[in-house]
Amino acid sequence: MTEMSTRKVLELARERIMQRREDEQLQQEQVYQEQHDRDRPWRLAFLLSLGGVVLALLLTPGVPLDEKMYAVLHGLCSQEHNIILGGIQFPICARCSGIYISMLNTMLVVWLLGRGRAGRIPPLPILAVLVLFVVLMGIDGVNSMAEGMALPWHFYQSYNVVRTITGLGMGVAIGLLIILMFNLSLRRNTNHEQPVLATWRELGIILALNFLVLVAIYGNLELLAWPLAFMAFFGMISVIYMVSLILVSLLMGYDDTVTSLTQLARPATLAFIPTLVLIAAFTLLRYWLEAQMSVISG
Repeated sequence: MTEMSTRKVLELARERIMQRREDEQLQQEQVYQEQHDRDRPWRLAFLLSLGGVVLALLLTPGVPLDEKMYAVLHGLCSQEHNIILGGIQFPICARCSGIYISMLNTMLVVWLLGRGRAGRIPPLPILAVLVLFVVLMGIDGVNSMAEGMALPWHFYQSYNVVRTITGLGMGVAIGLLIILMFNLSLRRNTNHEQPVLATWRELGIILALNFLVLVAIYGNLELLAWPLAFMAFFGMISVIYMVSLILVSLLMGYDDTVTSLTQLARPATLAFIPTLVLIAAFTLLRYWLEAQMSVISG
């Protein structure tokens, strides 16, 4: 075989490989477009469901909005030691407020850093710090519980600022975990070489944002009372919703298939059902138990 014929064979092989890739890409785009068209009603249903839930919260008459948010989450949080800012009581306790506000901050920063498809855990030194955040919140939680039960072995007097600080740290870990869970279970285009958080600078950005939240709360910046209360409220609900979304999507066969969030219109709509049922069940159960205790004590 001459050098010229060998070159022609290689060029022909390259052309066939390129053509095959183009055909596969075209086929994938066609499948995606068909699914996109098929799911159009589900995208509308998702928007209507989300809008209906928000409007029901905002427009239900007779009760102040902060009390309605408090009632909705009554079964999911102890709601002791709640933050009060600008005359508004946050719907969940100081620790949980820190957790879920921080979680949303973390997910926002990761997305802005272009790591929304990341599929690797952070480097070990950063991972160790995240584990430390979890441990510190656990220690403070146990200490606070011991103090509340008047046990003699609690280590220090608990304050809301400490509860919030340890909650903020925990929220970073939860936010990163949810992103990894979503990407590794549902995405087809996950970047398995990209850590969800790669450098100390990136962690520092998240911690700086959380510090500003802390300053706003305990510096009595009343202008941010409602935004932060909403973040705490929707942050807690979004964790339940995200877990429901992942489970529903897996049951419907969406594992390792998602390249665009619009593909999840159908499971995203159906995930409202277990989310709302779970929240309602726990809330009604707690109100019922409190009513029974009131009858017994009365």
